[in-house]
Amino acid sequence: MESMPCQGIQVSEAKVGVRTNSPSLLDPAKFFWMDTNFLSITRIPCEEGMDSFFEIKDGDFPPSFHLKEKTLKVSGPFSSWEEGAKDKRYSIFGNLGLFSSWVLRTLEQSHDIGTFHACGLTKGEKLLIIPGGAGAGKSVFIFKALDQGWKLLATEFVHFQVKGDVFVLKGAFKDAVRVETLRFHFPEWTQKLNLPMEEEVGGKLVVNLSGYQDERERIENPEIVLVFPHVEEEWERFWMEELKSQEELLRRLFHNASEKVGKSQILYGRMPVPGLDTSFLAQKRWNRLQRLYESGRLSQSFQSTTGIQDIPRIFHKL
Repeated sequence: MESMPCQGIQVSEAKVGVRTNSPSLLDPAKFFWMDTNFLSITRIPCEEGMDSFFEIKDGDFPPSFHLKEKTLKVSGPFSSWEEGAKDKRYSIFGNLGLFSSWVLRTLEQSHDIGTFHACGLTKGEKLLIIPGGAGAGKSVFIFKALDQGWKLLATEFVHFQVKGDVFVLKGAFKDAVRVETLRFHFPEWTQKLNLPMEEEVGGKLVVNLSGYQDERERIENPEIVLVFPHVEEEWERFWMEELKSQEELLRRLFHNASEKVGKSQILYGRMPVPGLDTSFLAQKRWNRLQRLYESGRLSQSFQSTTGIQDIPRIFHKL
């Protein structure tokens, strides 16, 4: 295992040495939709000083998973599974796969960088964060915000550091959006972006929003506004309430920031793997969130339930 070739991969600040006996698994096409998670994925020399290692033993082996400190080892017939994969989002290097979670863990463990599963939008020094998993309404918030003159900082992950000052790092500018959402609610955007309107996988297609991104690589001490959304497509009422409880707010943020690191997965629809969280990382995450709260940069926090048509009313209240 130690003699396998190694390729360094940098994602944000994380430098991961990927060792594998099957270099074809590292073909760029295998990194399916990863550019909807992260701003860039860069190949670098694999040398001393890597933050972590990800080892893949490919072949006719029983599926196995072994995690120890800063090294994750998996084995199994991955090349064969790649060929027959019906949904490549759940492959090793897919946007919903194991490597993405490993990158987030590495950012936390080696660089004290936390991640919200959220989109981020900016207007001047104000940063609007919309936390939420799949189906929470992040994409519709993005398009409605762009209509209101906001800039895009991140579509899927908002990375942040708290070291006295608060730093928020730029994330992906590509978004996997449901075709039906675009067709029925944002036809003007389909024309503006000249979208093909053909499903790629899971009813979604990838939309490149680079023309609407905030050009800054990171933002120092922004005024942060949080909105925890619940979007119902045909909802006719509008409800928005400020979250005033520190305990409730930190609980929600902790659950959101833990989701992608701690969640179990099934790779290729065949191999269940556990989450990557530990009690040490969880405590570190909690401490980071408390520092964020105590920094005074969280200016407002809201929860809302609204139909898509009423989302602009949220922006008017900020």
